Amino acid sequence: MQDSTLFIANSPTVLKEAVKSISVPYQSAKYDLPEYSIGYTLPSTDSMLNPSLTNGYINLFAGHELHPLHQSPQTIDNGYQGWFFPVLLFVLVIYTWLRIFYNKYFNQLIQAFLNTNLTNQMVRDENILVQRASILLALTFNIIAALFLYLLSIEIGWNLGGIGNGFNRFAFFITVVSASYTFKFLILKIIGWLFDLDREMATYIFNIFLINNVLGLILVPIVALMAYSPLIEPHFLAILSLWLIGIAFCYRLFRGLVSGLAVSGFSPLYLFLYLCTLEIAPLLVLIRIVNP
Repeated sequence: MQDSTLFIANSPTVLKEAVKSISVPYQSAKYDLPEYSIGYTLPSTDSMLNPSLTNGYINLFAGHELHPLHQSPQTIDNGYQGWFFPVLLFVLVIYTWLRIFYNKYFNQLIQAFLNTNLTNQMVRDENILVQRASILLALTFNIIAALFLYLLSIEIGWNLGGIGNGFNRFAFFITVVSASYTFKFLILKIIGWLFDLDREMATYIFNIFLINNVLGLILVPIVALMAYSPLIEPHFLAILSLWLIGIAFCYRLFRGLVSGLAVSGFSPLYLFLYLCTLEIAPLLVLIRIVNP
């Protein structure tokens, strides 16, 4: 008998002395076969009875093989595998750079999120270095908001008039987000100039900027999980994000009301009209477009 070969009896009767042990390749250990009494008859279902069925060996993995679905490797095309991660990494690099070189300003932003007095102080003390950091923070918010809208549009199956699921869709969203806030800030500046409320409008613009950036920080891990996590459903993360965005929006309206009511001689009617025109109405239009 050769190594790694199991002798199979061709008769239903297995003699006790027929086979004592087998040699396993690359191992020195011997494995004793079960001993049978003389005259023992193998059952008809035993694979040792008919070696032709197993080609001389017992296949322990029969019925457990993985069957291929394709004859060649298949490319997973989710539309963003080539560019999504570098964009997300770029956002993380900017946040890290700001955390290192603008640590004091970064911490003040987080504190000012809940402290109105600190917000007013930061508006008064703003300088060129802070403006530079503000530009980078605004850029990162626009990018992360566009990434979230991109993933959300894919999750809900939003057809954008022929725009595919690649980089063009992301470019569309970042253009929309940037243009929307640029237009909003321009309108606020004009309103502040018309009603001689430059400082108040500057405070309100900073509140929008502040809440957006805190929201952007929160959305970074959620966006990463939506894109790459196999354990958490993207639908659940999308609903969670929409709730967070709704809470941030309500908080922004609340701070706007507080700032407006604190201005002496400013009509609450004008404040209400502004909130309906530039805050609530665009949101309702967006909801109508997304879910007709």
